[in-house]
Amino acid sequence: MRKYIVLIVFLSFCSQTSTEEISNVTSTETTASETQSEEIIENDDTTTTTIEVVQLDTFTNIDYLIDDEKSKVSYLAPKDFLNANLEIVRGSTRKIIGGFKLSLDSCDLADSCLLITDLLISVDLTTLNSGNSIRDNQIRNNWLESNLFPSATYKISELILPNNDFDSKIDETIVGILTIRNIEVSVPFSVTAYMENDEIKIFGITEIVAKRK
Repeated sequence: MRKYIVLIVFLSFCSQTSTEEISNVTSTETTASETQSEEIIENDDTTTTTIEVVQLDTFTNIDYLIDDEKSKVSYLAPKDFLNANLEIVRGSTRKIIGGFKLSLDSCDLADSCLLITDLLISVDLTTLNSGNSIRDNQIRNNWLESNLFPSATYKISELILPNNDFDSKIDETIVGILTIRNIEVSVPFSVTAYMENDEIKIFGITEIVAKRK
């Protein structure tokens, strides 16, 4: 049976370069500011985030690693029980590792471009928690078979994102390779990303079709 599953990610990446070394990356001049409402569905609450868009100076090959204490990967899936009303089930985990290299410079495509290389994110599927132990055991043993295939990975070797005048915020759809149960699928993610001091915060959402046994 086919079911639609929505994947939601909220990731925070910390630079592996010291604050003193990257102090020349962010310009002190704020060029614009905006308020954006993001439906980061956490404990059924809607979080409103104010994003201050700043202008950045160029930088090359800065390493960023996931801060798992500030990051979360979740799924939303429909549950239909005995023809009753459809219920949306949610499961989440903070067991996430990964990172990427980031550069910002001028380019031919726009005023500036962000270059992302070696992006690899790995999620421990055995730790997904929906608040129902029976359902979670079904996910581990049957639906995702995470007891046999514990990790899901998302990988992008290289990605160039045109950027407006060295802005610190982007809204884009990126495409990478999602691997679950040793099956590779090309998956687009609609993402909003912004830089705050030496951290990069990314909110993304995608919908995939799953076949349930």
